Amino acid sequence: MGQMRFVIPLPERLVPDAAEQAYLAGPEAIPWECTTSFAGTALAIQRETRESGYLYFPWNVPGRGVVMLTSGSLMERANPYHLPVELARGTLNRLRNQVSLWEAAGMVLPDALAPLIHRATVAFARAATGQANPIAACEPADESIRLGLDASDMLTHDYACQVLDIRRSQQHPLTTLLGARLQAAPSADFGGKFLATFNTAMVSPVWHNIEPKMGRFQWDDLDAQVQWCRDHNIRLCFGPLMQFDRHMLPDWLFLDEEFEEVQLSAVQYIDALVKRYRGKVQLWHVAARMNQEGAFHFTEEQRLRLVVEAVDRVRALDAKTPMILSFDQPWGEYIIRKDQELTPLHFADTLVRGELGLAGIGLEMNFGYWPGGTLPRDALEISRQIDRWSQLGVPLVIFVSIPSASSADPVAQQATRVASNLIAGGVTPQSQHAMLNWLLPLLVAKQSVQAVIWNHWREDVPHEMPHSGLCDPKGKPKPALQAIASFRKDLLA
Repeated sequence: MGQMRFVIPLPERLVPDAAEQAYLAGPEAIPWECTTSFAGTALAIQRETRESGYLYFPWNVPGRGVVMLTSGSLMERANPYHLPVELARGTLNRLRNQVSLWEAAGMVLPDALAPLIHRATVAFARAATGQANPIAACEPADESIRLGLDASDMLTHDYACQVLDIRRSQQHPLTTLLGARLQAAPSADFGGKFLATFNTAMVSPVWHNIEPKMGRFQWDDLDAQVQWCRDHNIRLCFGPLMQFDRHMLPDWLFLDEEFEEVQLSAVQYIDALVKRYRGKVQLWHVAARMNQEGAFHFTEEQRLRLVVEAVDRVRALDAKTPMILSFDQPWGEYIIRKDQELTPLHFADTLVRGELGLAGIGLEMNFGYWPGGTLPRDALEISRQIDRWSQLGVPLVIFVSIPSASSADPVAQQATRVASNLIAGGVTPQSQHAMLNWLLPLLVAKQSVQAVIWNHWREDVPHEMPHSGLCDPKGKPKPALQAIASFRKDLLA
């Protein structure tokens, strides 16, 4: 059993769930199963291995809010590490490494970047050399983190702009799909806004609505959504056909929770969906979130068998339409408290190598939600994660949610909440808009990303993640909707 210890001189700075969210990971950013304890100013994290590793920790950055920061590589030692200093070291380390990689690839660095990195480095030097007074070292460490993140934002913004300029000169308009999940066939007013913003619609069947009683299907609502897409000549991504979250499943499925019975029912349900809608969709989203247990405590092997069976059934019924699978929490935060053999990336790699005929892999990034979401990450870390998944060698589809409020959402179906202290000054429609403004260009700049799909369109009907829609409960568009429309007009029209 290995242990790393950290001193936190100002524990009142910590967000409420910090100890639960912190974890250690290896050089490939794959989390280890960890046990965390916190007492006074001391943080201890235990794991099975004694290898050097990286600490991932939710840090409340002054003026910014909570960001999941990463330390540099740390070895086990007797003396505890000074947490803010190590987070500052890691922030600078990631920044400098990425500058070197992108500059070598031909990126022209912005003139203001080097002075900003220099200021962050000077602040870090003051913090690192001042650790004899742990409290005094916190202020320059915080300054270094803040400046380092500002520099990372500048770097990734310029990277996205330069890559998009190159891609636009080679192919205009870009062919990236930009979509959102419908929850009902839009009215004329909603439909006009949707068509002005997106070139793709995602229609997601909810099993308990489609088959409330075994073998008795209700198609009206789903038929209306599919027909609306066909009437308006908009691309249709249909699915996920299989998703084992409790709120998606019919009650009768739990009468017999044996794996073989659930598998048989799932395959029959998928058969019914594909037979009814084949020839009407452009992309099958076969399965989502099967890297996690969901409502049934099936083993990883059983979940792999379910996915393979589902893909085989879709391919047997419709051999021409492309298929994708999607994976939740791509950083793998959920495995830090569970004994699992397969990380999200390994789960996906196993299926891609199985030569199932997949056209791509989806990554679900529900930013700022805990538990069950993606903890807040800075732009540089998001870029690095997409690059890791790009090594699978297949196109990526990114499914995105960002909250616009932190209060209770009575129509949300997921048992999750907006992370504490997510945004300095509060979570608002404006903060949702601000994050989308830098996130969307970064995602589309990645050559491997073939589609970006917003997870929820409206909030006046049931939706999964709290306050994540682009239209509020009264049907009023949020600022983020106009940002997406403007982006599409400039690059994808």
